[in-house]
Amino acid sequence: MASDAATGVRHGVLRLAGIVAVSFGLNLVSGTLEPALLGNKVIALVPDRAADTAVFGAVTFGGLLVAVIAQPLIGAWSDRANTPLGRRLPFMLAGAAGVAVGLTMIASANSLALLVAGLLVTQLGLNSVLAAWQPVIAEGVSQPQRGLTSGFKAGFDLAAAIVGRLAAAELVSRVPEWGQAALYAAIAVPIVGLALTLLITIRAMGVDRERPALPAPLSRAALGAAFSVDIRAYPAFGWWFINRVLFWAGMIGSSVFLLFAARDVFGMSEAEAQRMIGQVIVVLGVALGAMILPAGWLADRLGRRPMVIAAGAVASLGAAVAVADFTLILPAAILIGAGAGIYLSSSLALINDIVPQTDAARYLGVANIATAGGSALARLGGGVLIGGLNSATGSSAAGYQALYAIVAVFFLLSAVVMALAPRAPTLRRPTSSPSRAPASATAGD
Repeated sequence: MASDAATGVRHGVLRLAGIVAVSFGLNLVSGTLEPALLGNKVIALVPDRAADTAVFGAVTFGGLLVAVIAQPLIGAWSDRANTPLGRRLPFMLAGAAGVAVGLTMIASANSLALLVAGLLVTQLGLNSVLAAWQPVIAEGVSQPQRGLTSGFKAGFDLAAAIVGRLAAAELVSRVPEWGQAALYAAIAVPIVGLALTLLITIRAMGVDRERPALPAPLSRAALGAAFSVDIRAYPAFGWWFINRVLFWAGMIGSSVFLLFAARDVFGMSEAEAQRMIGQVIVVLGVALGAMILPAGWLADRLGRRPMVIAAGAVASLGAAVAVADFTLILPAAILIGAGAGIYLSSSLALINDIVPQTDAARYLGVANIATAGGSALARLGGGVLIGGLNSATGSSAAGYQALYAIVAVFFLLSAVVMALAPRAPTLRRPTSSPSRAPASATAGD
């Protein structure tokens, strides 16, 4: 289906949904990992409560390094692959198998070293699937349908976050009664979910049997080029990248430490905190769900950029509410969730407008460095900030409020960056070199 975007072929809504169905499985894995599964393992393996947030941030940061390195390389490799299963499927299938192995390693880990090893294997598998699959929208969906398709993807992301975190929270909270079996039950949900949704996506996208547009060998020069983009030809890419780092740092910073906040600020046990986070995710999901599909629809009609700007402003307001009074974390989460819902649809549609079709997997792999970079910034900085400031002030809430103050600034800056960004062109896709400048630059954002 790689030529469908170029020819303007329009697909039915069921096929559009099927193309992005695997996003549900991928996010089911992420929703299980954080905060429930990894939080449980870190709390069990790190007895020092003053240090566990920093350790949690460092462990998850290590997993993100895999994403930064693997996505552009695997994306560039899949752009050049020529196999009986097409360019993308071998990487997606191998990645799914890696996820199952990595999750099993995490559930059974009895040391931090084994936990980190399992997380690295899981992240390598996740990013193999993601790097090979994510250019399907740019290659196979015509521009007028990308906002709707992105809305479907964001909807699957939301559903997976709710199902994954609810199921993981409930099952992991059973560890005191069920022991290790609770953790194995928790990882079974995303393993089965990823397998089923991957099959749906494979059927919807078909096998891409077109010959690669780029030279087949992944040479040393090509490996170096895997991390480069032509900013002069695609100037909107750089602005999107900065916006993504800022917004994603805010989104991860506002959510990833909630398990520890429930324990430290509200005095809950880990099992109580796990269940409470599951309930918060449902409320957050309602806010996201109310925005995702309308935002994708509006992004196709009003433009991508205004929606991305609005997302940063709404999320910043939500974070400011938590700074004013951390006990208002629920209404704050609703506002942040609404902003995230707007962002997930419109930002994905925008980047798929920007990247060149012939080199889409590599460009989107580099684009995801922004996602990983923002997440890493939040995890490392947030974990150290919370533990250090709480210890220094003797307060259980000071570190969390300071984190949300920074999050509010990041969300606001993301809106400012997008407001200053040039319009994303409606690209006539280059047919030879991916470094060729776009032939037209009419407003498409």
